[in-house]
Amino acid sequence: MNTVNTLKPKQKRSVETKRKIKLAARELFSELGYYSVTSNTIASSAKVPIGSFYNYFGDKKAILIELIRDFNSEFHEDAIHKNSLIFKEITNSRDILQHLELIIERTLLQTNLADPFYRIIHALQFTEPDVLKISEEVRDMEMTFLTEFLERMAKYKPISNIPLTAKLIHSTIENIGLYIHHLGTSFEQEHLIKETAKMFFSYLFQNSNQA
Repeated sequence: MNTVNTLKPKQKRSVETKRKIKLAARELFSELGYYSVTSNTIASSAKVPIGSFYNYFGDKKAILIELIRDFNSEFHEDAIHKNSLIFKEITNSRDILQHLELIIERTLLQTNLADPFYRIIHALQFTEPDVLKISEEVRDMEMTFLTEFLERMAKYKPISNIPLTAKLIHSTIENIGLYIHHLGTSFEQEHLIKETAKMFFSYLFQNSNQA
């Protein structure tokens, strides 16, 4: 008997069952909120027995954490990679404003930021320590990228207190993203992005000689 061939269909079904459970959980969390959803609700929506749910996840918190890590990996690895390519194209100070605007635009208009699940992740940071911890890990990664970007810009014009500047930029973009995609704003996206880039450029360089 070929044991390998026998296992393959079972493994395939196992992967598909887990995928169905995760998809159902993400849709339910996004639509109803984390606290309104139960493990039984997820299993029912995924059309699997509750026992199958517990074969893969200890509880709904476990599936939430895995979903968040999946979401962050997909979103941030792609965004940081694309933005890294942009700032490597900067070769002189005249390029900075244009590329700064492009980085802000690509960051704010990422499709994942408009995903309702992103709103759930952001809200749960205030009530779930595990979610906050994961979010802080992601912020550390984003801050590393911003710090590297600012260090590169400082080759053209001095920037005082790069860590603080990176934090201010990060917090501003995060909040603008929430307004654009979830809270609502009366400003046009294109205008908002351009003005944000100008604000950062002015803050970074026009006052660069001040302590």
